[in-house]
Amino acid sequence: MFSEERKERILEILNRKKSVKVSELSEFLKISEVTVRRDLDELHGAQKLCRTHGGALILNHGQYELPWQESEVLQIEEKRRIARRAIGYVCDHEVIILDDSTEVLEFAKLLSAGDYEDLTVVTIAIPVVNVLLNNRKLNVVIAGGPIMKQTNAVLGSMAERMFRSMRADKCFMGIDSIHRDGVYMADNFPEMLTKQAMMEAARQNFVLADHTKFGRSSFLKVEPLTGHTDWLITDKRLDGFDYSMIEKKVNLDIAE
Repeated sequence: MFSEERKERILEILNRKKSVKVSELSEFLKISEVTVRRDLDELHGAQKLCRTHGGALILNHGQYELPWQESEVLQIEEKRRIARRAIGYVCDHEVIILDDSTEVLEFAKLLSAGDYEDLTVVTIAIPVVNVLLNNRKLNVVIAGGPIMKQTNAVLGSMAERMFRSMRADKCFMGIDSIHRDGVYMADNFPEMLTKQAMMEAARQNFVLADHTKFGRSSFLKVEPLTGHTDWLITDKRLDGFDYSMIEKKVNLDIAE
């Protein structure tokens, strides 16, 4: 069975079942699980499905926001490489802002294991807070407001007002997708507005995005490349994506 034929069969099955496991596709299509995973990764990159740990979910008109427990394990090694590169930009005596992305959660684990002097971390993410509290030398602040259960994050007008009233040295945040025209995208309004307020509060902004985020399009614009972003850190260059516009506007750091 040729690659394109396999992918069409996978999409047909997913349209019927709404979700599917790698083992199920392997048995049904009589192919190895390694081949299934490769096909699912390619279909995810083409925005045909939503990749999960152990399988895939059908997309709803191109939009589906994963629970953070599932998205946390996707591209985990890539996210760790990105986090290791990003941690080098943190200095003592700073105030930094962290969002609720899974890339930033890996970054927070490195912060928690570090030895910093007078470092204040402001975040919207409950999982990030839980990680940072393991290091008693860190000054940890969480934004106020209602918690979005899907992502375990504080989003909305109260968090926005807090960020608009403060000044930070740096902001480290993830993003749902990076469109081919260089615009950072988000999947919902509370996330979009909160991220915009976070970026406006910081002197320098770092976007952490693994390679699967490039060339996709989400629902809402967070920031164009000509906006507040200073550094874009990713794990590798994605084949077929034109990075020339990005490299003209921001510092592109490849954590290979």
